[in-house]
Amino acid sequence: MLMVSKVLLVVAGVLLVMDAILLATGSPNPIPGWPLPCPLTLAALGLGIILFVFSSKASQKR
Repeated sequence: MLMVSKVLLVVAGVLLVMDAILLATGSPNPIPGWPLPCPLTLAALGLGIILFVFSSKASQKR
C-alpha cells in the first residue's frame, strides 16, 4: 500500500506541474469540458495522501 501511495503522489505531482503550466500559459485543459486543475489530479493527490497515512507506521498500533 505504501508503494501505491508513492506512485500516486508522484503522478499527482507531475499532473500538478502540467496543470500549473497550462494555467500560466492560459491554455485550456486537454480534456474538453474539464476545469483546471484537473479533477484527476486532485483525486490522485487525495488518494495518495490517504493511502500514505494509512500505510505509515505512525498510524499503526504498536
